[in-house]
Amino acid sequence: MTRMRNLAIALLSASLGACGSDPVVNPPADAGTDTGSPMDVQAVDTGADAGPGDTGPRDTGADRPDAGPTCGTLPITPVARPTSGDTARVMGDTTAAYMAQNPGPRPTANSPVRPPSSNTTCVPSRGQVVYSYTTGAMPTALRISTTNAGTGRTFDTVLWVTNRCLTTLTAAACNDDDPEFAAAADRRVSSSVTTQVFAPNTTVFVVLGGFYPPATGGATTDRGPFELSIQELPPVAMGGACRIDGRTQICDSSVTPALTCVGNDPGSEMGTCRVRGSVAGSVCRTSEPACDTGLTCSAGNICQTTVPSGMPCDAFRTCEAGNTCLSSVSFSIRGICTRSGTAIGAACRPVGATGGRCDTGLVCSADIDATDTTPTCVQQAAPGGACAANRVMCAVGETCITVHGGLIGNCRPNGTVAGASCRSGAGMMPCDGTLQCRAPGEGAATRCINVVAMGATCDETHDCADGSRCFLTDLSDRFVGRCGVDGGLGGGCNATGAACTGTLTCSSTETPENGLCQNVVAAGMPCNRPVDRCAEGLNCVLNDGSLTAGTCRAEGSVAGSECRAGDMPCGTGLTCSSSALSAGFCQTNAAAGRMCNPLQGTIRCPMGQVCGATAYNRGTCAALTGMETEPNDSPSVVMASPISTTTTRGGSLPFGDVDCVAVTVPANGSVTALVSDGNGRCPAPFPGGIALDMYGTDGTTWRGASSNSALGRCAMIDGTRAAVFPYANNLPAGVYYVCARGFRDATTTTGAIGSYVLSVSASAAP
Repeated sequence: MTRMRNLAIALLSASLGACGSDPVVNPPADAGTDTGSPMDVQAVDTGADAGPGDTGPRDTGADRPDAGPTCGTLPITPVARPTSGDTARVMGDTTAAYMAQNPGPRPTANSPVRPPSSNTTCVPSRGQVVYSYTTGAMPTALRISTTNAGTGRTFDTVLWVTNRCLTTLTAAACNDDDPEFAAAADRRVSSSVTTQVFAPNTTVFVVLGGFYPPATGGATTDRGPFELSIQELPPVAMGGACRIDGRTQICDSSVTPALTCVGNDPGSEMGTCRVRGSVAGSVCRTSEPACDTGLTCSAGNICQTTVPSGMPCDAFRTCEAGNTCLSSVSFSIRGICTRSGTAIGAACRPVGATGGRCDTGLVCSADIDATDTTPTCVQQAAPGGACAANRVMCAVGETCITVHGGLIGNCRPNGTVAGASCRSGAGMMPCDGTLQCRAPGEGAATRCINVVAMGATCDETHDCADGSRCFLTDLSDRFVGRCGVDGGLGGGCNATGAACTGTLTCSSTETPENGLCQNVVAAGMPCNRPVDRCAEGLNCVLNDGSLTAGTCRAEGSVAGSECRAGDMPCGTGLTCSSSALSAGFCQTNAAAGRMCNPLQGTIRCPMGQVCGATAYNRGTCAALTGMETEPNDSPSVVMASPISTTTTRGGSLPFGDVDCVAVTVPANGSVTALVSDGNGRCPAPFPGGIALDMYGTDGTTWRGASSNSALGRCAMIDGTRAAVFPYANNLPAGVYYVCARGFRDATTTTGAIGSYVLSVSASAAP
């Protein structure tokens, strides 16, 4: 029997936002459905349709011609250009269209229009309606969106925009979930697309549908009312100001030579329209030479200048040969050109180089691990000594054992403890005692691990036996779960046949293999996230002090419940946190200086005050201590100004920015840090978040990282909870450093974050 592999954490329930995972060796599996996707490449279809004909019940055997009166099998409704202003608006409802299109179990079978076969971001949809729009006598780009007040807050829309409307699109600008909207998780499921610049009098087609199947528990719907806006955006000429993300203020790509938006510096939101290939930071030309004289085209297709050792380096400036762009801050996009072999993190010198591969006191990582394809200089730990990610490596034959997201640990001989690499070699036992040599995931290296039965606790050192998987049991702890059998409560859903046994339902109807079998709980009954899900119209409102246990309550009835739709979103004495575009949740109102909940946001602080965190679920309403002051993008520049009491600072994070705070910790004390909008939400756009990194007293040793706050998409570090955050607890006296940054990984990109609140405090030993 093939052993079920543990899955990466993504979305923990229909009410939670997606986020990237912390550095986890063996994370518990996802228990929910993530319907989000980043914006697709905004190419517009200009070629003949090579896709197959529609295979649904309305198939006519061939795609319709470009000039035909329909798009796929759908009628096209023209939208007139506005007589005043720059935006046309259409109010509609896809409910009738949805019913007319005969929904079935698979969205691809009956969708009258399908996305390009190469598409990996936008999805087939149901209840499609199609509009056409013809631009005016001047070149223009179009911003097309359903993120408007007239769109149902939970209506999960999908948009495609093309200038050739066929049954199967060969290319299209598309969007599933609006990545710019930063408020409630329900609103982010609306969509927005910004196109390239079109020539005058160009007709484009807009296909609007609903994501199918919708999320479970009524969290989203695949049909409903919508407000579609089509805004004309005049292109920006040479030398004009532009937005890097291309959502507005788009450079004119229709002229020759084409223009591109070049940031004022790496990470800027704004830039200037320049000719491709002409300056550092511009996109390379597609013809040779790719860049003007003095510039080189990078692997990322960006023109760069070359700078010598000791000079600043970034995406616009590459180091000369023999140097590494090195930063002491993790994930920073800026650094200093450092000669190879001279510092921790710098590339090793070539084999046989004068002075060896690294300077005295350092060793090349490839000399310890021959499989390392990007060797860097590190320190080598003494046998059984302390080790640290990317800085201090264990000797050959030993493994650095860390716990719970910490990035520091101790070297232990291979094969002797759980988490250590397996021994290799003829006649050698891979692991001692009852430990088994197993890979924690597909493609992962094998290691020694305890294998536990169904229902037992699973974590970095305990793997589930064949036939069961590890699922979260405490949403505040991403590293510990419980082994569940597929089809049973708390276990994975079956990919074929009945997804779950008995009355259990699967949290992921589209991809059952990634879902969790859950109870559906009635009003007033206890609920335990994530194994329980409240019935439609109800929310699992957590008990005070818990991130797992609660009670199913009607929407709008108590603090912590989601607001109802309509004019009375919350009951008497409660305030809805909503905006015009966000459903929000109900809150009680606290007076200045009173207790608040910085993570769940069930208590609303007075105007002008924020909830300063002293623990993950405790805080005090107060004014901001102050605003972050640049430069503060590394521990080295804030070392002289540590805080000694709780501070709550406001700040902003342009793309690539890092904001650090120094905090004085007493002997055996702990650090608590939480980032939010000041009232229980994460200000970062979906998909994304704000991550926190904690550094040691030297300002360079990376102790631990957090990119998930369980109920939001921002991070928390709570050293008062030693079992969850051991790297922030029982610390030697000294000054430590906490740095905030936009969270990014292979599937998540967080752009500029306009404002956030960072609470940092140090606690004495209990």
